[in-house]
Amino acid sequence: MWRQPAEGRVLAVQGKLAENLRRWRDYRQCKQIFLDPSLLLRQARVNALLDGKELIMPAPGLVDGFYLLKPFRIPFKELVAAVTYRGLVRHGVKLAPADISSLAISLFVGESLAVDRKGGRLGDGRGFFDLAVALLGKMGGVAANSQAIGAIDDSARIIEEIPRDRWDIRCAGILTPEGIVELGDFCPEPEIFWDRLPVERIKRISPLWKLRGKIEFND
Repeated sequence: MWRQPAEGRVLAVQGKLAENLRRWRDYRQCKQIFLDPSLLLRQARVNALLDGKELIMPAPGLVDGFYLLKPFRIPFKELVAAVTYRGLVRHGVKLAPADISSLAISLFVGESLAVDRKGGRLGDGRGFFDLAVALLGKMGGVAANSQAIGAIDDSARIIEEIPRDRWDIRCAGILTPEGIVELGDFCPEPEIFWDRLPVERIKRISPLWKLRGKIEFND
């Protein structure tokens, strides 16, 4: 059973991860990036804003959908706080469906407990990263050449194979404290499997509930 890394370990490597991501050519070329709200990727989120990228983050539990943080709009001393859940409401812009459809996110980065060499990723078991990518894709906010990478605190978390469910996003690379491990040109294929989502969960997540209603109306 893979466990979350200890906080001390996370604090020790988050800067290395952020710098390795910053040096990666695909990161340098992207204009809009989705980074999950984990502590492991906190410095990477700060860097994204310093590097002039538009940062998309999920609201807690995806309940209120997604927020956009724009570069050079937040005072430097408030950047670290701004890229946390607590800072999103103050510094970010809550995205309406029309706002999302105008996005073109080309890079998704998610903390991972393990990643295999075929692009399989093990998250925290709640599926928020995969669902976030699928939602953004179905709402028209994902670029055609987008890719996802899994971030790990230790290269020992790279394993041979992880069982994949049909909704799991396939990673094109692995972000480690030593660098980026490129796996292949795997583009996310966002798909929402409504039959596997409990009605209660659909109702809790505002954009999911609205999207479900739109689909049913069109049908």
